[in-house]
Amino acid sequence: MKQYNLLTGSIPRHMLRLALPSIAGMFSFTIFNLTDTYFVSQLGTTALAAMGFTFPVVMIVGAISGGMSTGAASLLSRAKGANNHHQMQRIATDGILLSLIFVICISLIGIFSMDKVFTLLGADSDTLSLVKDYMLIWYSFVVVVVTPPVCDSCMRASGDMIRPFIVMIICAVFNIILDPLLIHGYWIFPKLGIQGAALATVIARIIGMIATLSFAHFHHHLLSFEFNSKKEIFESWKDILKIGIPGIAVLLMPQLLRSVLTALVSSSGGTVAVAAIAVGTRIESFVTIITSGVAMSLVPIIGQNWGAGHYDRVYTTRKLVIKFALIYGVMVFTLSIPLAKPMSRIFTPDEQVVLYSAYYLWIIIFGMMGLNITNWMSQAFTTIGRPIWTIVLNVIGTLIIVLPLAILGKMIYSYIGILLGICIGQIIVGIGAIILSKSKMHPNIISVSH
Repeated sequence: MKQYNLLTGSIPRHMLRLALPSIAGMFSFTIFNLTDTYFVSQLGTTALAAMGFTFPVVMIVGAISGGMSTGAASLLSRAKGANNHHQMQRIATDGILLSLIFVICISLIGIFSMDKVFTLLGADSDTLSLVKDYMLIWYSFVVVVVTPPVCDSCMRASGDMIRPFIVMIICAVFNIILDPLLIHGYWIFPKLGIQGAALATVIARIIGMIATLSFAHFHHHLLSFEFNSKKEIFESWKDILKIGIPGIAVLLMPQLLRSVLTALVSSSGGTVAVAAIAVGTRIESFVTIITSGVAMSLVPIIGQNWGAGHYDRVYTTRKLVIKFALIYGVMVFTLSIPLAKPMSRIFTPDEQVVLYSAYYLWIIIFGMMGLNITNWMSQAFTTIGRPIWTIVLNVIGTLIIVLPLAILGKMIYSYIGILLGICIGQIIVGIGAIILSKSKMHPNIISVSH
């Protein structure tokens, strides 16, 4: 694979080159999730609602994995900019070992807390039974969910977007093939219902994990168990956690918001509203494909330039993505107006679910302008090793602004009020992100502080 110099040349061109494979990979992964939703929806509204209840918990575990990945990627991108390959190896290898420790804790806590957690989220007895069928399998193999993102993030931080894309394609293809076979029992396979969806996901992720570990070891030579001393491992863990723990806190905020949203809509709209959220979030994931690709491209560009001391290029990148967030936000909101209902009907014939899903898409997508700015500025702060400002934007923004507005919205206007509260809150926090990033990333301010 050709290695590009991210320290010189056109930043928009670098972003486009780095983002395109990630966008393609995210598209395949979105198909991965939509395939589950599509085939599970054929089992009925109760099964679809069960998928809706699992989503916040699955995303919380993803946030923990993502925090570890963020810490490793931030350190590795700066080590790449400083041309320190030994440090790159330690970060990647020790990051994987650290994630394994988290896996054991997640599995044990998750399995023994299913009843309490999903009852708290609002699942009734019929739905809870299906949720547990899915999550018991998922928790038992959570290692294949938590571990690979560290490898993928380290490869992206070094500037390789192609191989993580290949891994995503592999996972998506196998999941698409296995879903109908295991859920509905086609060919020689037994009909397993919602358990089949969980098994299809697990098998696809196992294959993806084998691929990503192979790429990281044999191509990038990032996996190495040769270290100068045991102290070196603990130093790596400390450095990863220094960024990773705030990263987990930040990534948990959207999942906390999603969990509260699930509980709020369950109490205001019942199973129909929860099913609508399950449909809406899956369709919403199409909208976030491009934004996720942009976020992934920021790590190598900002990290490597920061590590090399090219602060003016970091600030230029900041201005570029803020403009893009506004343009893209207006574009996708305009498209959502005529397309929300037809896309929702792909996943459910229930017209009330379709209507509630359309409300979700129209309102939440409009608020994404603020959310994307917040996410990208948070990514930038984390990558340069200043996660405290990421926490300020996300934790304080969610707890002090977004959640109170969502609760207030429920009191005033029920289901739609919840969505409006989230939308307005995300726009307010996005404006704050613009102001904060300007004051903390301007080259003149950085030069003085250094």
